[in-house]
Amino acid sequence: MLPTARKLAFTDVPVVDLAPAWSGDAGKRRAVADEIAEVCGRVGFMYIRNHRIADADIAAIFKTAADFHNLPLEAKMESSMTRNADAQGQGYLHGMTKGTGKNLSENLQEAFQFRRPLRDDDPDLIAGKPLHGRIPWPKAMPDLKQRMMAYYDKVDALGYEMLKLFELALDLPDGALKAYFKKDMNSLRILHYPPQRPDEDGMHLGARAHTDTNAFTILAQDSNGGLEIRNRENEWVAVPPIDGTFVVNVGEVLKVWTDGIFSSTLHRVINRSGRERYSIPFFMYPSYDALIKPLMKNPDPANVAPENLHTSMPRDRPFIYGEFKAQSTARIMPGQVKVPDAAAAGT
Repeated sequence: MLPTARKLAFTDVPVVDLAPAWSGDAGKRRAVADEIAEVCGRVGFMYIRNHRIADADIAAIFKTAADFHNLPLEAKMESSMTRNADAQGQGYLHGMTKGTGKNLSENLQEAFQFRRPLRDDDPDLIAGKPLHGRIPWPKAMPDLKQRMMAYYDKVDALGYEMLKLFELALDLPDGALKAYFKKDMNSLRILHYPPQRPDEDGMHLGARAHTDTNAFTILAQDSNGGLEIRNRENEWVAVPPIDGTFVVNVGEVLKVWTDGIFSSTLHRVINRSGRERYSIPFFMYPSYDALIKPLMKNPDPANVAPENLHTSMPRDRPFIYGEFKAQSTARIMPGQVKVPDAAAAGT
């Protein structure tokens, strides 16, 4: 049988209204930031409403996701990151894949993902290859780049507005976190999850339990649900879609910056709806050369979510973000460059 999860109570994952943050009133903005700090310290997940991205833009990216994933498999495989050596984790990822992680089960999800292209002469390299690689856009859908970039630009702007609120929530100076984003390494992903039967053995899920190896994620869900989080009592809780909201969750980088004050919470996806599910995550990634370490001292070091996961980042020693990310990506995605790094060693 598939694993179970209880229904959400909104004390578990609160809805944060961003409207006061845009009002121009410093006191109201401060109150929103304080609410964000409380939620991120307690659960690491929140809904945000009044985020200023239009319903039409969100509907358009979901249609884009459905249009792409409904292409014939071979048309999608032309864009496969496993067939394009210079893709650097971009392009199409078909279902039931994983990387070098021997103890990891394959995910059922399929995806297309990309990062904003850098200049051709950009000097940044990782493992001797350009950071962004060559994106294998599908010939069968020539307008995919244009459609994804239209949404990318809007959610990217929201991401940097959220970064300012995180700075305020942590009493950090303006730009303290933005300094780690010298180049826009953020990533947009369009995901498809096939439905799962209740009597399946649960060996393979839409997305296996993990934490996100970025600063934070902005997620658009369709109406079918499937996202689940594990709380501090080790109970799995469903996080259903709410009209007009995104889900924002703390990633491992923000957990490290706060010395574990903010919780990077374990989550998974099980599509129990009986229908095809689509979701659109946007990942806020620091620059690959950023040195990641705590920016403050946790006053309650015992109050930290589990850190023995295959996606956990260390807080006890600084590390170069790109080295960890490359190592992590090699474990979870096929055909990726593996960069040796002691800080990134794991299962």
